[in-house]
Amino acid sequence: MKRLFKLINTRKVFNITFLLFLLIPFVYNAQERSNNKLKKTAIKFGYFGELVLHPGFYCGIDYTLTEREWFNFHWDTEVGGYVHKWNNNSVFFQSSIGTKLISSFSAYIDFNLGLGYILSSPNGDVYRFDSQAGITTKGMSNSSHLKSSFSILFGWDGKRKNNLPLTASIGFEGSIQSGFNHTVLPHAALRIGITYQLKNH
Repeated sequence: MKRLFKLINTRKVFNITFLLFLLIPFVYNAQERSNNKLKKTAIKFGYFGELVLHPGFYCGIDYTLTEREWFNFHWDTEVGGYVHKWNNNSVFFQSSIGTKLISSFSAYIDFNLGLGYILSSPNGDVYRFDSQAGITTKGMSNSSHLKSSFSILFGWDGKRKNNLPLTASIGFEGSIQSGFNHTVLPHAALRIGITYQLKNH
């Protein structure tokens, strides 16, 4: 687990331009003080299980752009990570646009498209050949990659009929990690989460 958090301090983290893009919702919401904006802002957190069983987490902000009785168009920004034992530890940042289709029973289905950045480190020693063709241990070798994602979530919206500032969801995220051994690496993850509305009235 220590190696997971050490990734945050690597010099390969990400360039400033990309970081600013991901943090736009945070900056925007910090500047807006009105009750109307708070009604549109929610915090989110949950379980992120890469290949279901490799444990991780995520947290972030969900900002509603447009909402109707049966429809919600939202913009999310989040940070998370997971541990794949004997393989790799990774942290990620991503921003996504999503659409919720909400039924009269407060159940919903949520489609999301995202773009982000993933930092990975081997969960174990890295061995390489030295100049004498012998094997040597080089320690941690970090790598950084672009991450594009698509998710489908099924959930329940407590605001619709019970006036609760909570939503709960479970679903699947598929993503593509670019630049992996000169090609791309697909990922699949289980997402289980809670979203809490900052102001409900």
